[in-house]
Amino acid sequence: MCSAETAYRLIVLVLAACGGAAPEAAPPEPAVLSAPAAAESTAEDANTEEEIAAATEANLEDFPVTVEVCGELVTFDAPPERAVTNDVNITEIFLDVGLKDKLVGYSGVSDVRDVGANYRQLLEDVPQLSPKYIDLEVLVGAEPDFFFAGWNYGFSAETGITPAELEQYGIRSYVLTESCIRIMAREQVSLEDTFTDLLNIGRIFGVEAQAQVKVEQYRAELTEIEQVIGAVDDPLRVFVYDSGEDTPLTAAKFAMPNAMIEAAGGTNIFNDVESSWTRVNWEDVVDRNPEHIVIIDYDEPDAQGKIDFLKSQAELADVDAIKNDRFVVLTYAEATPGPRNVASTRALAEAFYSGKFSSQEAATDAAESLKTGWNGARWMIIEHHSSQMPE
Repeated sequence: MCSAETAYRLIVLVLAACGGAAPEAAPPEPAVLSAPAAAESTAEDANTEEEIAAATEANLEDFPVTVEVCGELVTFDAPPERAVTNDVNITEIFLDVGLKDKLVGYSGVSDVRDVGANYRQLLEDVPQLSPKYIDLEVLVGAEPDFFFAGWNYGFSAETGITPAELEQYGIRSYVLTESCIRIMAREQVSLEDTFTDLLNIGRIFGVEAQAQVKVEQYRAELTEIEQVIGAVDDPLRVFVYDSGEDTPLTAAKFAMPNAMIEAAGGTNIFNDVESSWTRVNWEDVVDRNPEHIVIIDYDEPDAQGKIDFLKSQAELADVDAIKNDRFVVLTYAEATPGPRNVASTRALAEAFYSGKFSSQEAATDAAESLKTGWNGARWMIIEHHSSQMPE
């Protein structure tokens, strides 16, 4: 009998004999390769698509559906047919669950607040109603039956665009969950808020199964990030710099970057401020001494301009993040609630704990090398269910 580690060493020796170099990483967990990976992936994708199609058909039979919006129950008797979205992150949420065909217009997307390349392609034949936040006249003129926005992301009593006001025009609404803090008390904002929005939009439009697949994928990615980071006894101190020279605009307790920083193993130095995006003072930044600074890149100056400004300030010279040149850049869409939040959380975690992620990549590369071998050779690694393998 031989151990799993011995089996690993034997495989390495065989590969080395064929002219390859043995990986330097520790032995990876054994895995099964019972069929070519591409064939497996294709079959799984086909099965998933069939399952989603069947589930979507079933979802359409479930109407009316009721979802919770800022603490209130809202019922939809049928899926909306003509939707308008406002702001980059909200438009991306809508597209992420495959609802491009329901979109008759969007607003709040511009050169300084642009959608990702994969989403931009989907918008090529969708009217842009306004590069800035939409006004009531233009919105009503598009003849939608549904408007997806958020408080301070398009909904505002000052502009007359509120869910109650739009009801008078026959326009139903959905409010971005994170933004509800602006009209009601909440304990915390989390990445689950984004998942809630994806699932609720899926329910409202009868594509809940597709939304569920997306959310499960994002949750799995978050779990992987947590596993790589491991237990953190002393989270790294992080400051979010949006803009402002005299007084900095930052993300406080109820802004999405606070949740992302926590999920990435850090702590927002202004997580005790009961607000969303708010202005603070430079004295507190110095006193709280962040080890990393997250730059929100949109508008002017650009990210490098903001970094240069921070480095030019004498009173910030002794801040750890500035002394050690530890900056992480997120775009507007990455820092606001949307489908890019999980990938951005990983980017933060990789910046905070680069050594741990380097080790993970090395282990992954070693595992891939064992699966495929050198020169394209495919190797079978037998899964074991005990500490020993058969002779």
